[in-house]
Amino acid sequence: MSAALLRRGLELLGASEAPQAAPSQAKPSGARVKRARKAKATQARKLRNSAKGKVPKSALAEFQKRECQDHLKTNLKFMTCARSTVAEAVTQQILLQNQGRKACDRPVHKTKKKKVEGTVFTEEDFQKFQQEYFGS
Repeated sequence: MSAALLRRGLELLGASEAPQAAPSQAKPSGARVKRARKAKATQARKLRNSAKGKVPKSALAEFQKRECQDHLKTNLKFMTCARSTVAEAVTQQILLQNQGRKACDRPVHKTKKKKVEGTVFTEEDFQKFQQEYFGS
């Protein structure tokens, strides 16, 4: 399931049931933020003067940018903690959202097979018809 579909499903569940803030995402104090900003500013000034205006990129920053994040644990924690019942209309909306547009994603609607229609004429009728028109 893609992140966009998961985000849309969580939106439909409602913001009130969403987790508030994970303990690992606690906000740093104001003094630390000011120091971090000042350090970044001085580092940026130093980098501006190097290699004709080209700023070298941090290998760690590049790795973190490309690193794939796994949200499985947080999602499972949220889903197991949320014991509230969800309205039927919301679940139908989520299911429709996840269905997709491709034919392979659509549910199969079974159509009733038509019964093979038999003939209404008997063998005697055919013989009578043959005698009348062909004179055998």
